[in-house]
Amino acid sequence: MLEVGTGNQNSEDDDLAVFVDRLAAAGADQSTTDAQTQIHQGIAAGHPPPGVRRLAEALAASVAELPPPPRRSVEDTASLVSAVRDNTLVVLEDFDVPATARAVAALLADGRRVVVTGAAPAELAAVRAALPAEAADRALPHLPALPPAELRELRRLLATSTPERRARGEQLLPPEGELPDTGEVAQLCALAAGSEAAGDGEWMLPTLLADLDEERRAAVTSVAQCVDRSLAAMPSREEHGWAWELLSELIYGRHRAEFDQMLEDTAEVVAVLDRTRSAPPVLFAEAPPPGAVEVLLRYREFLASGGRSRSYFKTAVQRDVQPVLDVVRVGTQVPETEEDVDRVLEYLELVDRQARVDAACTELGVPVPADENELAEIGDGLAKVATAARSVSALRHDVLFLGTDSPLSVPDVDAAQEIAAGILEFSVHGSGVDAARRLDALADALAALSPATATAPEHELAVAALRARDSSGYAAAVEALGAARREQRDDHLRVLLLQRLEEGAPRLAAAWEALADTSPAALGFVSFVPVEPLLSTLPPPDSADVVLVLGAGGLGVERLLLSAVAPRIVAATGPGDARGDGPTLLSVLQRASALVIRGRPTGGRVVPFSGGSARAAAPMGQAGA
Repeated sequence: MLEVGTGNQNSEDDDLAVFVDRLAAAGADQSTTDAQTQIHQGIAAGHPPPGVRRLAEALAASVAELPPPPRRSVEDTASLVSAVRDNTLVVLEDFDVPATARAVAALLADGRRVVVTGAAPAELAAVRAALPAEAADRALPHLPALPPAELRELRRLLATSTPERRARGEQLLPPEGELPDTGEVAQLCALAAGSEAAGDGEWMLPTLLADLDEERRAAVTSVAQCVDRSLAAMPSREEHGWAWELLSELIYGRHRAEFDQMLEDTAEVVAVLDRTRSAPPVLFAEAPPPGAVEVLLRYREFLASGGRSRSYFKTAVQRDVQPVLDVVRVGTQVPETEEDVDRVLEYLELVDRQARVDAACTELGVPVPADENELAEIGDGLAKVATAARSVSALRHDVLFLGTDSPLSVPDVDAAQEIAAGILEFSVHGSGVDAARRLDALADALAALSPATATAPEHELAVAALRARDSSGYAAAVEALGAARREQRDDHLRVLLLQRLEEGAPRLAAAWEALADTSPAALGFVSFVPVEPLLSTLPPPDSADVVLVLGAGGLGVERLLLSAVAPRIVAATGPGDARGDGPTLLSVLQRASALVIRGRPTGGRVVPFSGGSARAAAPMGQAGA
C-alpha cells in the first residue's frame, strides 16, 4: 500500500504539507494540482483544513502501530447520524443508490452541510433523484453563494426566530437617543410622588422658590451654584479641619480683619519666594541694626538720584547706611547698586510678613508652616476659605429675604450646603407639580414617536410607567426596548440574508424558512459537485460539515485531498462496485481505522475498523434511522 502517513518534520504544519504532497503525488491531473496548491496556501496562512489534519493524524497513528482511538461498540451504534457525529472517517460499504440517498437525508435532518461528490456525474444525479421529497428542496448542484459566515449567521437566526421576533419587522421602535434618561425620570418620579404630601418643613424651600419671579430665582440659583462650587473646592475635612472651623467663624464676621491681613501676607510671601527663587540669596551676618529699613530706603533714593558710593569723604546717607551694609550680603557681594538695595529691602519685608503669618496662624488656629511647600498649601487653603465665606454669606442674606417673614435660615456651613443643594435641585427639576407635568410631557412625546399600529409592547410599557410615576418600571421597559432593538436588527438581517440566499437557491431558502418553525435543527443542505470541479476550486473554510464520496473503491489516493472540503469524510461504495488494484481512497480510510457501516436494501450496521482487511458483520438497523 502507498505510504501516506505524516513524516517526522520540525512542525505540525510542515508534517501536514508533506502529507498533502504525498497524496497529490499519486495523481497527475490538473484538479489534484489545484487542490494541492490551495491546501498549501491555507497551511501557510495558518488555517490548515481540519479534515486533512484529522486524516493525517489517523494515518500517522496507524503507521506508528498505535492503538486506534476509542470507538463505540457495535451494539451501541444506532444510526449513521450518530456515527458521523462521533467519527471523522466513515465508510458506507455496499450502499446502493436508495440507501445512500436515505443516508444523505438523515444527515440533512441533523442539520448537516453535506457535499456529495464522485467521479461520475450520473452517480450524483441518481442519488439526488432518489432523495426523499422532504429533502429534495435542500439539494443544490453547487455550494450556496453566501459566504460561510453569513450562511452560519442565517442558520442561527432562522433557528432562533419566533413569531414574536418576526413581528419586530413591522414595529417602529423609538430611537435610543429619544428615550428620557432613566436617572432624570427617577428624580422626577421621586419629586412628583413627594409633592403629593408637601407641606411645611423641608418642602418650604420649593414653595418659596416657586413664588419668586424668574429674575430673582435666577439670582438665588447663581448664588447657590457659587456655594456648591466653593464648598466642593474646599480642602477635605479630615486632613484640613482648620479650614472648615475658620470658615464657620468667618460667615459670622468673626476674625475678619485678621483673616484678610493673613491672606494678603501669605499671598505676598508666596509670590516673593516664587519670584526670587533664582536670585542671589540675601544673608545677614547678624541682626540688622534698628531702623535698617528707613536707612536703606534713603540710601536707595540716594542711588536712584545719581549718587555714588565713595570710599573717602562719604556722604551722610552713606555713613548712616554703612552699619547695615557691614552685616548684609547679596550673594557674596556688598549691596552697592540700586537693584541690590531693592533686594535687601524685599528680603526684610518678607521676613516681617513671615513673622506676621506665623502669628496669625497661631491666633486663627491654622497650622504654622514649617517650609515653603506647607506655606503654599496653607495659602491655597486660605484662598478657598475666602471664596467659600463670600458665597455662604451671600446665600445667608438671600435666603433670609426669600419671602416675607421667611422661616428659613442658614445657621452653619452644613445648612448652607443643604439649602444650596435644594435650590440647585429645584433649578433642575422644579417643584413636585412641575415634575409631574414634566413626566406627562415626556410620556406624550414618547408615545408620539410611533403610531399606535406599530407600537411595540415594551414601548407601551415605558409610556405607562411614566404616567404612573414608576421609575423602576420605566427602567425595566427601557432595558426591554434595548433587547427589542437587538431582536429587530436580527430579524432585519434574517430577511436580508434569506433574500440573498434566495437569489441563488430559491428552493433552499423556502425550505429553510418553512423548517425554521417546525424543525429548526434540520437547517442543512446538500450540494452535488463532481470531484474535479470540487478539487479545482475548494470551498472556503467552514463551508461544509461532511463530504460524501461516491464510488470510493475506484478512486485513487490523490482523491483523499477531498478531506479539505469538510472536517468529516464519508466514503460510499455500492454493491458489486469494482475495487482498484493499487491503493485507493477506500483502502487508505480502512487503514486509518475508519468506522464501517455495511448496507443492504433495508439498512446497515456499523462496524469499527482497526486496519487490515474488512471484517464481515451482519446488517442491523436502518441507515438513516
